[in-house]
Amino acid sequence: MHYLTRITVCLALAGALNATIPVRARAADNATSKGFFSFGPDQTIVDIGKVEWQPLKLEGLPPGIEIATLRGDLGKGGGEILLRVPANYTVPNHSHTSDELYVWLRGAFTYIAADGQQAEIDGPAYISLPGNTPHALKCHSEPCVFYVRYSRPFDLHLHAIPK
Repeated sequence: MHYLTRITVCLALAGALNATIPVRARAADNATSKGFFSFGPDQTIVDIGKVEWQPLKLEGLPPGIEIATLRGDLGKGGGEILLRVPANYTVPNHSHTSDELYVWLRGAFTYIAADGQQAEIDGPAYISLPGNTPHALKCHSEPCVFYVRYSRPFDLHLHAIPK
């Protein structure tokens, strides 16, 4: 019982000591990235309105999509990105080996499933797809912005558009 009491006292002292240490905001590791902040190890805070967008250049994708990498490395897996897709743009039918997690932040869109079924969604949405799931996306009359996380290394496989 004394052992548990000692652990409790040590934890209380550690907590009190930690509370006296001032917290300072500091820029993320990449100090040149606008809108990125970190307040400690492995933390990423992003002001999405201030990120610097870059053109996404992938074979088979028409130009126009922009990307902002939030954290991780798409080549190694665990990459987290933002994508901005122009109004009236259709992302071709495609799949990835990795599972995908989308959080749609802005813009109405149509999700097109592998069999051609479609779902129109007017705004924020959540999409979770297992790896190797063909799908296409069509943004409506305003640009779309969404977050995507890939757990495995990024790849892109294009497929014919379902009829």
